[in-house]
Amino acid sequence: MEFFSGKLHMHSRIRCFSVMLVLCVFAGMLTSCSGKGFRKSTIDVPEMARIVADSLDDISLTESLFEMIPDEQKDGMTFSEYYEYISVLSRMIPNQGRVLTFEVVEGAEKQRLLQTMLSNDPEEYSDLIMSCIPIKLTTTGVRSSGTPIYFYLQTKPDGTVYLNRTWARSCMNLYAFSVHYFEAYTNENLTDVISLIPYTETAEVLPESEDILREKGKEMIRFYTHNVKSDESDYEMISIDASNLLFLQPEVYDNYLRVSSRQVRFRSDSQNVISVVDPIETELKTADLYLYYNNRRTVRIGDHAAPLQLNSIFGDPLTVSCGPVLVPAENMEDGLRNILIRYKGFSITVYGVYHGEDDWTGTLVHFDIYSSKKAGIGSDMSLNDSSWDVLSRYPFADQMGYELKVSVDGESYALKIEFDKENKNEDGSIPISAMSLKQE
Repeated sequence: MEFFSGKLHMHSRIRCFSVMLVLCVFAGMLTSCSGKGFRKSTIDVPEMARIVADSLDDISLTESLFEMIPDEQKDGMTFSEYYEYISVLSRMIPNQGRVLTFEVVEGAEKQRLLQTMLSNDPEEYSDLIMSCIPIKLTTTGVRSSGTPIYFYLQTKPDGTVYLNRTWARSCMNLYAFSVHYFEAYTNENLTDVISLIPYTETAEVLPESEDILREKGKEMIRFYTHNVKSDESDYEMISIDASNLLFLQPEVYDNYLRVSSRQVRFRSDSQNVISVVDPIETELKTADLYLYYNNRRTVRIGDHAAPLQLNSIFGDPLTVSCGPVLVPAENMEDGLRNILIRYKGFSITVYGVYHGEDDWTGTLVHFDIYSSKKAGIGSDMSLNDSSWDVLSRYPFADQMGYELKVSVDGESYALKIEFDKENKNEDGSIPISAMSLKQE
C-alpha cells in the first residue's frame, strides 16, 4: 500500500512537472517579445515596412520599434545607426507632416524605380538594387516637387526582408556631406566652399589654379546669397538611395529675377567618393556679343551689315558666297539667305539679300573664329587664350560645357568655345582652338 501510494505520488509529481514545463515554455514565448507582444523568428515585408513607417511618423518610438526587428534582419545595424538612418529618411516628409499610410510597391512601378536607380548608380550596387522592395508613403503636408516618397527595404537570396547596413550607411554619408556642403554657402565660408569645388561634377577637368578656384568660390557664394531665396531648412529631399541624393531648392531667382526651382544632386561611387551636381547657369555677357579685331571692338552680332562697312574694318574678304533662298520674295533675287564672308582664320555670316560679292545687305548672325589670332569674342577671349582665361571671366562655363547664352530684346545669342585637348599648356590649362558666336 505504501508502495502504491508512493507510486501514485510519483505520478502526481510527473504530471505537475509536465504542466509546469508547458507553462514555462508558454511564458518564455510571451517574454521573448520584451513585454510588447509575441516576437516572430522573422518578420515579413509588410511588418518591416510598418516598423520603418511608424519610426518615421514618431521618431521617439524608434528604440522600441527597432527591438521588434529580429537580429538576423538587421544586418549588424546598431540602434544608433537605425536612429540616424530614420532621421535621414524623415527629411523627405513635409514639415510638420505625419505618415498616414504605406504601400508595398510592385509591378511596373517597382520596375521603373529600380531601373532608374540602375541607370544612375554604380554597377557595384546592381545586385543590391535588384534586391530592393520600394515602399511608398502617404503623408500629410505638401511636397514642393509633387513627387511620391519612397524608401527601400532589401531581401536576401532566400526572400527574407532585411535592413541592409551598407545601404543605410551610404545614405547617411551622402546626407552628412550634403549638410556640410549647404552650410558652407549658408555661412558664406569661402575657404570651405573652395575646398568643396573639387567635388563638383563638370564636363571638363577642374582647374588647379587657386585664383580660378577662388573666383569659382566667390561666384558660388554670390549665387547662393542672391539667387537662392529658400532657406536651407526648406530644401526638399526628393529622393535618396545608396548612391544618389536629390534635393529641390523650391525658390530660386534666375538672371531675369523670375522665381523658379532647381535641383542639386549628390552622388556616391563604388569607392564611396562623393561628387555634387550643382549647376549654375552662367549667362553670356552683352559685352561679349562683339567681334574684336586687332584688340579693337568692331561689329556686334545681330546688327545690320553691308560690304563697305566690313571691308573698311577687316579688308577685302577671301571669298563671299551665298546659300539657297530660305525666305522667298516676290522678286526671287530679293529672297533672304545666308551669306558667308570668309577672312583669314575667321568668317562672318550675314542673313539677308544677296545680289553679288559687293552687293549684299543683312543682319550679322554668326561669327566663327577657327585659326585667326587677331580676331576674338569680346575683349578677353581669343585663340591666344586658354580654358583658365575663360573661367576667369565665366567661373562656371565648364559646368555648361563652355556653351554660354543670353537673351537681349527678345533675341537669343549663344557662344560655343572649343579646346585643343591634346596639347595642354604647362600650367594644366587647355588652349582655345575655336569659337563660334551666333544668333539663334
